[in-house]
Amino acid sequence: MTWLNPWWCVALILLPLYLLTARHSHWRIVTSQKWLLTSIIFLIIALARPALPQHPIDVKQMGQDVILAVDLSYSMRGTDVPPSRLEEAKKVLLQTVRSHPNDRFGVIGFTTHAIVLSPLTHDIPLLESLFKGLDETQIMTKGTTILSPLELARKMSHAPSPLVILLTDGGDESQYDHEIAFAQENHLRVSLFLLGTREGSMLPTDEGSLKDDNGNLVISALNDAITTLADQSGGEVVTTSHALQNLIHREHRDTLNGFTRIQTYEELFYLPLALSLIAFMLAMTTLGEKLSKRWIVFLGFIGLSAQGGMVDFGYDAWARYHYQHHHYDHAAAWFHRIDSPYAQYNRANALYKGGKYDQALTQYRSIRSRDPFFKSLLYYNMGNCHIRLHHFDEARSAFLASLTLNYTPQADANLRFIAHAQEQQTLNVRKAKKESFPHDETTPTGEKKSVKEGGGSNMKSDRKSGGGGDGGKKMESDPRFSASQGKAKLSSTQYELINARSVHETKPW
Repeated sequence: MTWLNPWWCVALILLPLYLLTARHSHWRIVTSQKWLLTSIIFLIIALARPALPQHPIDVKQMGQDVILAVDLSYSMRGTDVPPSRLEEAKKVLLQTVRSHPNDRFGVIGFTTHAIVLSPLTHDIPLLESLFKGLDETQIMTKGTTILSPLELARKMSHAPSPLVILLTDGGDESQYDHEIAFAQENHLRVSLFLLGTREGSMLPTDEGSLKDDNGNLVISALNDAITTLADQSGGEVVTTSHALQNLIHREHRDTLNGFTRIQTYEELFYLPLALSLIAFMLAMTTLGEKLSKRWIVFLGFIGLSAQGGMVDFGYDAWARYHYQHHHYDHAAAWFHRIDSPYAQYNRANALYKGGKYDQALTQYRSIRSRDPFFKSLLYYNMGNCHIRLHHFDEARSAFLASLTLNYTPQADANLRFIAHAQEQQTLNVRKAKKESFPHDETTPTGEKKSVKEGGGSNMKSDRKSGGGGDGGKKMESDPRFSASQGKAKLSSTQYELINARSVHETKPW
């Protein structure tokens, strides 16, 4: 048996404290009070949600690769599609990923060139955080190139014919022959979600509206020439979210086949809840007085029911003891006895500290959570594992996912470390420059750590930072879990890449 909310068992400590206080104060506990206490105890047990683990279920997943490329150039600030073209694009992106949970989505942002905002993933909460956190005020690039997102889309997916959807106002070109040829040669089905009107719109700035070098107002209008790209590549042109959903359904091809393992539980909370109601009834009636001598039987049942939770607390204490004394193999073994996401997370941390990076990475991947801040920490630690294994491309994707869910300077610094390591074409930067990648994130949840300046590594930590929350710890105790940070943000590096190679033509639209 396991407990889905084990920290409610801590409330059981109130019973002996109450009885001890009553004894020292010479209070007389009447029969009705005993039954009422029994009712409260059973209620606490019900809130702890006792459950029996069932055999995991393998659910078959079938879907397709859908690559969403969103135009982030300055012209997307046009207000002819209220409140703005980019805000409408973000709204459509949210509706699209929520409507197709079986498909795998990748996200590209492009202006005069393209970057990956999110690799192909089934992680809908991550994509939602990405779209909500996109800050258009940080994007200053004027101009649009359509070929670059097509080239990047072909690299992202290994599917024979991935579906590519461009959300754009049409770009800058009058002809798209090169883009059409590339799409046909690489079997890309390019569809368009057009944002904008033929009448066009002025582009708002902090000083009013954008003007050219001669002081004339710049009007950005929809470029219809891009529709030939969809016509020649087998795609479609749509202008509403409903039409886009129908397009994805019509173009559906099962290019993805796999299984997802789901752990199920048979919950038993109704048993202690029923006993709580019975005890409450006995406390309120004379029948409880007649059965008062037998109430110890109920307390015995409580002790048996709570045994599983108490044992888990013992396992946790031993695991933390071994972790603090650097006995990481023993700590991992004790954490493995506890069936909870946070215990699994702590076990992965212990494996990481013990140098078992492959096992730690597998453990991090097995953890499921809908908390974006906790998921950010998981992706961050997965990135650290990939660095230790010299998988720099996978580490980069993991850090980007972490930064998408919750920006932290540590993940940003590690991302820059990867770029520096690849530029030097060496896997031993620490020995060459007496540095290391700056941040590990492997302390058991609930343990406080100090922050120091300098490098760090798994075996000899020179820098430490806070871990995630334990089952009964509040996530807000760690700055990376602060709800006050608001929506997730892209990293400064990503915005720099988006704004790279910006052009300054007089009329780029």
